[in-house]
Amino acid sequence: MRGSMGKERGGERGLLSLEASIALTVFMFLMFFIYSFFVVFEARNEMAHVLLSTADSLSLDAYQNSALGESGTIGQVIYKLYGMNANPNDRFVARGSGDLKEDAKARFLAYLTGGDISRAEEILKRYHVKGGVAGLDFSETYVDDKGIHLSVKYTLEYEFQVFHGGEVQLRQSVCSKLWK
Repeated sequence: MRGSMGKERGGERGLLSLEASIALTVFMFLMFFIYSFFVVFEARNEMAHVLLSTADSLSLDAYQNSALGESGTIGQVIYKLYGMNANPNDRFVARGSGDLKEDAKARFLAYLTGGDISRAEEILKRYHVKGGVAGLDFSETYVDDKGIHLSVKYTLEYEFQVFHGGEVQLRQSVCSKLWK
């Protein structure tokens, strides 16, 4: 009798190990999926915040340039006194390009990196933006009577890719009224 009871217990231990390994595998895949979801959520949230800040900043340029360019303003006197350019936001805009899309991209990257554009690739890599800086597409950015419309398209890769299906294409747009 003892011999048959010992065999049943040994079989149960093997069955318990099999159930635990299946449950642990399913649990790990679920945790990886949730983590990947949160990385995508964080990246999308950060990109939306930076895009909105960029649009608000660009919408104020027309007002700032006209106010600082007027003769006799205190801003113009101070900038001339210190030999500075009349626009304090020059570090955000690729001046001289004359292309709204390029200026929007340059300012977007400056806001994303806190002004240190050399860190852009590193930050976009952390968010898993496919192609880094080159993967950001501002081709749908334009200005009309209602304001400035910024749109960025990019592709995010999931943190943990299962069966090579780990990309999501995103497009985010904002509109900000131009100050005239």
